[in-house]
Amino acid sequence: NSEHYHNRLSHTIDVCHVSGLIVERLNNYFRESNITPINKDLVKAISLAHDIGHPPFGHTGERALDEMMKKMGGFESNAQSVKILVNSTDDFKYRTITALMKYKTKIPLIREEYNGLIKGYYGYMADYLEPLFLTYHENVIEQSIVDLADTLSYALSDLKDLILFYGENRFAQLLNRYFTEGAMLEETMLFFPEISRSELLYFIPKIMEDIKNNILGEILQNYRKLISEPLQSMIHDFIDTLVIKINYAQPMYSKLNLPIENKLKLFLLNQITKKCFLERKVNREIDKKITHNIQFTYDYLFNLKGADSLLKLDKEILQKLINISSHTERSRFVCDLMCQLSDMEIVDFVSKSNKKIIVV
Repeated sequence: NSEHYHNRLSHTIDVCHVSGLIVERLNNYFRESNITPINKDLVKAISLAHDIGHPPFGHTGERALDEMMKKMGGFESNAQSVKILVNSTDDFKYRTITALMKYKTKIPLIREEYNGLIKGYYGYMADYLEPLFLTYHENVIEQSIVDLADTLSYALSDLKDLILFYGENRFAQLLNRYFTEGAMLEETMLFFPEISRSELLYFIPKIMEDIKNNILGEILQNYRKLISEPLQSMIHDFIDTLVIKINYAQPMYSKLNLPIENKLKLFLLNQITKKCFLERKVNREIDKKITHNIQFTYDYLFNLKGADSLLKLDKEILQKLINISSHTERSRFVCDLMCQLSDMEIVDFVSKSNKKIIVV
């Protein structure tokens, strides 16, 4: 049942919780150094907004929309989050937006060929964002806090979802087959070229044993109870080892880091999901269905002529869509609309549409 799995809301709540714990720890350092503490409310706002631009079906939905928008400015979830804040009637300050903005690459207006997602910001927003780039020339610490909370939250919730999806026995089989020292050495060498092979040969078996015996052991024993609870002890294990390099001249540019062992542990935790699910046939089949559902919904909305819709949408919004004649503007408006829909709304809509076609 999908209600047992994590979704955008539960993930956002987790990120808020974890980022708050990180702020508490870091502010102890700041106070000891007589530096103004990190603003908890600012970090909370960034945590709440960090996935606000995600479309239904996460990264698969994002790639599908981006391919459709390749000649009209592209689609990228972080760029969409920034756009939503910039266009909001609320007075969001540059510091909030710059912390939310992960990538500083301008997405081209037109890509003749589609070679994958470009992480960046929408080109047509450049004039608004230019003063932000001039004000903040480095990543601010709030961004590092929310990024770490995001990565930690995903790593642990994805493992819980994997076990629920496959069941304990099938998960254990996949883990033994694909989460091997050889495969992990190869992946880690690509991602951490600065770490020597001999160091990785020392760390990887040790970390993998810790993951299997401790982290996965605790999840497997308690995963039904843990669905709605973050793994507190594991989160604290990461947060308690955080290293902060304070920039005394400009504290907002202070840097966060994890010791090599925990950095590798977090990477390897994410590799379990990649190896046991993302690279498997079952995920490729799901991706095909998602891409079809996104394309079908996009086409339906783009070609909508009347005020009646199989999708439950606000009448004013529908009227606005119908009145847009520009192809590019209409495409962008449809993308914005789709980001307001849930996975289930799209699944139900496609299902209803298919039934309607069969009846006719």
